[in-house]
Amino acid sequence: MVRLRQNLLLLTANMSLAYGVFIFMTGYFRTLPRMPAPAAVKTSEEARVNIESAPFDKIIFMMIDALRSDFVYTEKTGFGFMQSLIRSGAAIPFTALAASPTLTISRIKALTQGTGQSFLDAWLNIANSDDARRLEGEDTWLSRLKTERDVEKKMLFYGIDVWHVLYPDIFDRYEAIDSFYVPDFTSVDRNVTRHVPDELETDDWKALILHYLGLDNLAHHSGPSGSLMVPKQAEMDDVIRQIYEAMERQSHLENTLFVLAGDHGMTEDGNHGGDTPSEIASALVFISPRLKSISKGFESPLKATENFEYYSVINQIDIVPTLAGLLGFSVPAHSVGVFISELLALFQTENDRLAVLLENSKQMMSIFKARYDTTSVDIASCGHDCEDCQDAESEIMCLWEKIAHEEQQWRSSQDAGSEKLIRIIRKFCTSAQQSLSIPLSNLSFPRLLLGVACMVTAVALLIWNYSLSQAPWDSGILIFGAVAALHAATMFKSQLVQEEHHYWYFVSLLCLSYLGCRRLRKGDSWAVSLSPVILQLISQCLNPQYAVTGFIKAFLFKTPIFLWGLGSITYISALRTGSDYLGMGPVMSLVVSLSLCGAGIVFKLGSTNRVNPELLSFTPSWVENLMGDIDYEYSLKVLWTGLAASFIFVLLQFKFSGRVSEGVTMIGIVELANLYLRSLTRPQNLVLYQIYDLQLRWLLSPMTRLSISEIAVTALILGQSSFYASGRNNSVASIDLMNGFNGVAESNIVAVFVQTLMSNWLGPIWWSLASLRMLLTWLETQNVPANKLQSKTVSSSTLSSSHGTSHPDQKSHLDKNVVRNGVAVGPKPNGQSGTPVSQKTESRRPLFEFLSFQTLYMAVSSLAVMAACLWQRNDPRLWTVLAPKYVNVALWAVFYHVLMTATLGTGIWYLIVG
Repeated sequence: MVRLRQNLLLLTANMSLAYGVFIFMTGYFRTLPRMPAPAAVKTSEEARVNIESAPFDKIIFMMIDALRSDFVYTEKTGFGFMQSLIRSGAAIPFTALAASPTLTISRIKALTQGTGQSFLDAWLNIANSDDARRLEGEDTWLSRLKTERDVEKKMLFYGIDVWHVLYPDIFDRYEAIDSFYVPDFTSVDRNVTRHVPDELETDDWKALILHYLGLDNLAHHSGPSGSLMVPKQAEMDDVIRQIYEAMERQSHLENTLFVLAGDHGMTEDGNHGGDTPSEIASALVFISPRLKSISKGFESPLKATENFEYYSVINQIDIVPTLAGLLGFSVPAHSVGVFISELLALFQTENDRLAVLLENSKQMMSIFKARYDTTSVDIASCGHDCEDCQDAESEIMCLWEKIAHEEQQWRSSQDAGSEKLIRIIRKFCTSAQQSLSIPLSNLSFPRLLLGVACMVTAVALLIWNYSLSQAPWDSGILIFGAVAALHAATMFKSQLVQEEHHYWYFVSLLCLSYLGCRRLRKGDSWAVSLSPVILQLISQCLNPQYAVTGFIKAFLFKTPIFLWGLGSITYISALRTGSDYLGMGPVMSLVVSLSLCGAGIVFKLGSTNRVNPELLSFTPSWVENLMGDIDYEYSLKVLWTGLAASFIFVLLQFKFSGRVSEGVTMIGIVELANLYLRSLTRPQNLVLYQIYDLQLRWLLSPMTRLSISEIAVTALILGQSSFYASGRNNSVASIDLMNGFNGVAESNIVAVFVQTLMSNWLGPIWWSLASLRMLLTWLETQNVPANKLQSKTVSSSTLSSSHGTSHPDQKSHLDKNVVRNGVAVGPKPNGQSGTPVSQKTESRRPLFEFLSFQTLYMAVSSLAVMAACLWQRNDPRLWTVLAPKYVNVALWAVFYHVLMTATLGTGIWYLIVG
């Protein structure tokens, strides 16, 4: 009855944890209300004047996903023809800065609506279905162009399906290509390009939208420096050549504006989503033979810069009012973009230029009045030039008054004053853009408080439940409390949230140093005692948050023989462990282990050859050819089949043969799981498994001898630090999509989602499984009744004959336990025999205590982030820093803890230990 109550309380705490995370999220990420009082649509007379003065009547809008600015503007790229257009003056280049989050769906909305998308928009669009994502009737430059210019002409689209999902009522002729399958970086582009020649020959359209995804998909696999990147850029450059040459040749394209745009950039790992310079800097180029009349050309290519800024730097959303002016339609009502001043010269008269700018400023003022109460704004203290205003709102109203005054003067005497008016309009629009770009929120405080209440309940239940158990309150609990409390405090400082890896790096070193000092006091050597600390330092050298990582990564990629040499060590270790613990006899265990490891290695080599062939440049040509011919996806399926069959065999042998111990079976099961995890790992991170394995051996040693609370806190700390060591952080940009599609059909969204999460939580999952071995080792060192836990234990000689060479872990699990008179006696310290277990020791439940600690940390951590969100609810960092952190916390709590640690861990434990 006591155990049933404890289990129910623990289950209730976990359910409260999961529900609290969910309900807080529904109160945090809510749909924004529509902005009131949109600007009125132009009258027919105003539209006619705009159309007559517009320099262009057609647009070709070519978006290349993840087109970072340096891809187009610097040396050693594949955009040679594009650079020749820049030099000739036929192309005017810009660096367009995107806002966070730098995700494709959010950027498409920003580039078409002219609004600053927040992290909220990205989450809503990722979480919702296609039907929920639809923005039918949304005010965009696409809808304005469709209804205000040459209504008999068609709107065309070829590219990823996101555009058609968002705006299903816009396009008259289109082909929407599935954008879900990230491994495809060839056919997804060819299906777009095949339509281009025919459409360039026809004259029934006014807008041709193209969206190429292949470059982004390639970058997710090989990064921006992969050997296939420049050929992919050259492929895109050839499309640009086709379009430009058609514009020169075809008379119906002579008034066509060609725009080349990237939606965002990317990190050096090929990911995006955050707000680092490499992620927000995208290329934007306006192209037309007519631009030679206002441009003498620019130097191209340029030297690379650290901030990725080249030529004029603009806000990405400035493209919306710019296209409106250049094509002669009205600005979308909610756009906060500013007309790009370098293109004003395309208008023939001063009147036309001022008309475009005045429309831009009036439209932005209508948004400003709709969002803010301007009746109480005091502009008396602003001064003549609006330099002394007390806040942004009063400065904007002051500038608006000056615009009205200067416009009246200019209209009464058009011979002078236009330059001053243009300057004031530019200043007004820039100030208004900064104010209007601050993300809005629509928080539901009842839901937020309910989520907090669930977390408080979970914490209270766990503490009460643990206090009712017979578990001791030892030093491990004090360490656990200090670690959890200090981490919770860091959540209230944005910089510490962004640099959370420093906390876990420092705490992990302290923890391992503390355990090492304990071993020193027991007489262990300095080298052995401090070895895990050295290994921890080495593991963090692969963390991209540290400068040394760049040098190490560059070295490994320039000399890939070292990369694969380190990676092979982890498979050799897996081969040795598998041959010792699969329990199929020495020969068969070795054969099966060789087959599994071989299949894993073939998959790694084959997948690498597809996206990073330069990493196999050190091998003979026949190896590269062989890897190109082998179906590496088939080798992955062989690996999965072998792992499943081996898992079933090991489990059945344990259940029915009576020859294998819990310890041996646990090692075999865990090692099979780790082989699967290796298949989800990038080559440069394979060495981490060997580091973790050596640290685990050290922790399993009798000299370390951890209590249950110490096992819990050690697994927690090393799991968290391993998350950051493999390249993850609290930014969306750190999510690695490469291995989520391994062996999975593109239509299997659930499997892809689960594998993607697993591939990003490899280190924590590894340590979660390793904690089962540590808990079982603790159990085997206690004086417990043999009929409960050691009935299946065999001697080391029997094990060696059936499994192969004995193993150090094997000895710690078996050789140090003897059975005497039906009672398992633990290790014999100082030559003394053990004694039967006391009733208190017999009632200890290691997995229950371990899960209690893990759940308590997740609840405290989630509660801290929730409190930080409420505390900073009016701060813009609520969306730029805390929003991605909260999503990370939700994944830690629900996916990692509830599904991986609690559900999977409990399942394995009860299958083996019972």
